[in-house]
Amino acid sequence: MNKNKVFCLFLLIFFLVCLNSVSATDNINDTVLTESGQIIVNEGESIQSAIDNATAGSTIMVESGEYSEDLVVSKELSIIGQNAVLKSENVAFMILPTANNTSIRGFSIILSNENTTGILVNASNCKITQNTISGGKIGILAEPTISNSSGLEISVIRNLEVIENSISGARQAGISVMAFNPIVSKNNVTNIINRKENGTASGILVNGTGLDSEDLKVIVKDNHVSDIESVNASAYGIDIRGAAVFDNLTEFDVRGNVARNVKAPVEAYGINIDVFALESTLPTLEVCDLNVSDVSGGDYENASVTGIRVAITTIGQNESSDTFIHDINVHNVDASGPNSAVTAMKASGVGCADIHVLNNNISKISSSSSLIGISGEAIDYNNFKAFIEVSQNNVTDLKSPKTKPINVMALGNVAVNKNLIYDVPGENSTFITGVPLSINMDDFNITIPSNASIDEIFSIIESVFNNTNFTINGNFTAIGNNLEGTGTETAFAVVMQTSTINYNRAVNFKNNVVKDSSKRFLLESYGIDPDISMEELAYLLAKSQPGAENYTEEELRNMSKQMAPFLEKLFDNMDRLTSGDVDARFNWWGTNSKPPQSAFKNNNGTIIYDPWLVLKVRSNPSVIDYGEFSRITVDVYTDSSGFDHSSNASQFFSGPRVTLSTDKGSFDGQKSVTLDWVRGQAVAYLYGDEYGLATVTAFDYDVAFTTVLVRGGDDSYGDEVTLKPAGNPLMLLFAVLILSGSLFGFKRR
Repeated sequence: MNKNKVFCLFLLIFFLVCLNSVSATDNINDTVLTESGQIIVNEGESIQSAIDNATAGSTIMVESGEYSEDLVVSKELSIIGQNAVLKSENVAFMILPTANNTSIRGFSIILSNENTTGILVNASNCKITQNTISGGKIGILAEPTISNSSGLEISVIRNLEVIENSISGARQAGISVMAFNPIVSKNNVTNIINRKENGTASGILVNGTGLDSEDLKVIVKDNHVSDIESVNASAYGIDIRGAAVFDNLTEFDVRGNVARNVKAPVEAYGINIDVFALESTLPTLEVCDLNVSDVSGGDYENASVTGIRVAITTIGQNESSDTFIHDINVHNVDASGPNSAVTAMKASGVGCADIHVLNNNISKISSSSSLIGISGEAIDYNNFKAFIEVSQNNVTDLKSPKTKPINVMALGNVAVNKNLIYDVPGENSTFITGVPLSINMDDFNITIPSNASIDEIFSIIESVFNNTNFTINGNFTAIGNNLEGTGTETAFAVVMQTSTINYNRAVNFKNNVVKDSSKRFLLESYGIDPDISMEELAYLLAKSQPGAENYTEEELRNMSKQMAPFLEKLFDNMDRLTSGDVDARFNWWGTNSKPPQSAFKNNNGTIIYDPWLVLKVRSNPSVIDYGEFSRITVDVYTDSSGFDHSSNASQFFSGPRVTLSTDKGSFDGQKSVTLDWVRGQAVAYLYGDEYGLATVTAFDYDVAFTTVLVRGGDDSYGDEVTLKPAGNPLMLLFAVLILSGSLFGFKRR
């Protein structure tokens, strides 16, 4: 066979191979199958055709270009966009329950109308990553399917990953996920505006729910959400929920999230976190490294605005779990409309859940009506021994007619330690409020017959109440806090038998400590006049109950008259049980003299505040040469009885501020320097750059003095200040005259 025949035969074989290849790809609309098994879709070709004809487990590469399709994925596939723009009128990607292990990556999705969904996931083990979605109703939606064909069946979505997606312009939510073991991380969601009546806007909503015996993990971290608004109802920047039902929550990671510019007329939340456990034990939880800013109720009436809320609830758990809420920044939260309320940080634990609120920064918060910087609640319904701690937080720049920078209540014990609070002006501001009510009841049992009249019901309740032995014995401690008022506010308010307030700095207050009654505190907490009559209070309570509209005004008033004696007795007993002593000794009140009695208001007990701490300053050394330094130490370690508390320095307050000034010498070139306290002490160094006796003054709403002698400056002055006069000045003068005469006599000879 010659060379020409061999060449012709080769061409014939090559042609037949190419013909077979073309025949095999005709059914996928001219898409290309690469040697690696990837399916290539080019602009002008159908992505859906590639999906339909691909085998499970295939990878589909969609090349750069514009595609107008609503895609349905019914099998396991990896679909990757290469600068591909997908326009959709219904659902851009619908991942059916049969398409487990599917991944969608790298698409720019444009949703053409307000009811469109970007990516809808109904399958497990799916990955949605690095997509850009704009417009529509919801960017990424994952929700279980419910079937009623043979009894109620819920197909739970498991192990969903939503990572590094950018979503903007949706009407209802950027990302909404309900799944077992969700991971939602590093997504950017912006410009979500719901204009519907009663329509809620959410940047990111993740509901991690477990309904079987496997361990549950909820990971929602490093997401950035901004510009979330509901025009008529509620808005949530980031809403994270973990519900352990019949299983255990073993990992809950919400670090690194940022929520900014969230606005709604009814309720606005920067970040909301709910953890619920039923018949399971929660692990130690950490809610940390979060940033919330610019959350607003606008100028709408009755708006409720919360920077961050963390709620932990356990049912059927016997061992206490700890939740640490720490290193969170909440800034610029406001509600300017009439009768609006703002809470910058709200932490609550129900059941066996101890709460620790630590190292957070709250600043620039304002409200037209009432404001709370940090609100803490702990309710242990099992043994009434809940514990909540609020420590080492900075709460500053709060403005409202009624402000409570830290307000903590517990059916158990409360600790509020080493917080810094200032720039909270207003006569209705109470800087730290503590209400521990740990109730111990023996044989408390009420049985009311179903056909009992109102008179009989009150009679039964009153009998049980009067014959039940119970006590209220929770503890409240406030140690090492640094509070600075403007002269009109209250530093501490407590409602408890046992309260300890030591080693705090509380300066420039009208009321240093108020020991309040349970009645006054509870009524004021609900915005009710504490001097209201019990009959009027009973009327308000009766009218607020469901079904009250079925009663006439006369019937409600008659019920109120019957209820009033019971309420009177109830509050009288609570006030009796919560009366007691407050140990408010060893605090720096901004005065070396005894604080006025009027600064301690005893509405329900006795406040012990003597001895108090006094301001002292000393120099070491007290004599220096020109050009040397003297260490100036100011502290409040000594109490008014002369006892030294420096051994308890670790419990003292820190932070602003004390000022040192001098008439000679300088502090780093200045005549005065303002220092932060560090555990009740501050130190500076006086430089001897002027000779003479320096008077150093320490000021923190009262003053203390010390002196430093600076020797030298020039030779003549150095000789002068080192001469020491001896004996009577007249004798010294006489000696000088004799000496002078001897010298003259010597000259004459």
